[in-house]
Amino acid sequence: MPIPEHKYGIYLLTCVCGLVDVTCFVGLHGVFSTLMTGNFLMFSIALSDGLAFESGLKYIRAIVGFTVGVVIAAQIMKRFGEGNHSRKAFWFVWFLIGAATVISLCGSPQSHTFLRDSLVNLLSMAMGAMATILRAHTVQDIATSLLTGTYTSLIAESPLASASSDRWVRRLISILLFVVSGAIGAYLAKIDPTFSLGIAFVLMSFAMVIFHYSARE
Repeated sequence: MPIPEHKYGIYLLTCVCGLVDVTCFVGLHGVFSTLMTGNFLMFSIALSDGLAFESGLKYIRAIVGFTVGVVIAAQIMKRFGEGNHSRKAFWFVWFLIGAATVISLCGSPQSHTFLRDSLVNLLSMAMGAMATILRAHTVQDIATSLLTGTYTSLIAESPLASASSDRWVRRLISILLFVVSGAIGAYLAKIDPTFSLGIAFVLMSFAMVIFHYSARE
């Protein structure tokens, strides 16, 4: 079965997710913009310690931002229509990441509470929108924000499990891209979140170019 050319854009989105999520976790108060399981788990721990508001509120903020992104992206996709036209909704993600990058230039988000919280809200919204759009336009076996399923398939359909699949290359590449982009993002976010967000915005821009031309095919 031929793989659509927009798979290359999806590979770039894997890197974007890795960069954005690690920026939020390392550079912006230890929350996840993409991995909502992590936020729910951390809030549960805060709740068990009786610190739902003291230390748990930041996770709720990220979850709410993600939720808003999901709702807005779903509405945008309906307006654009089905098929490749709905892929235009990725421009909303591009705008949010770009806005976050610009805002991060206004000061030091690590030490400025309002600036940091604003970035978390924007990036969580962007990743919620990203996840929603990818549900309709992802390429099978290429992980973006959620690697658990891809990793499970990689192992379950490998010689380790007495099985085989010709999709292992796609799965492995996407996992490696997420890990490498996360490592680069973590290093840069410790210096200044603007650096990692800037790279994420550049990669998102390249992905948009790929989506634009692949939609014409």
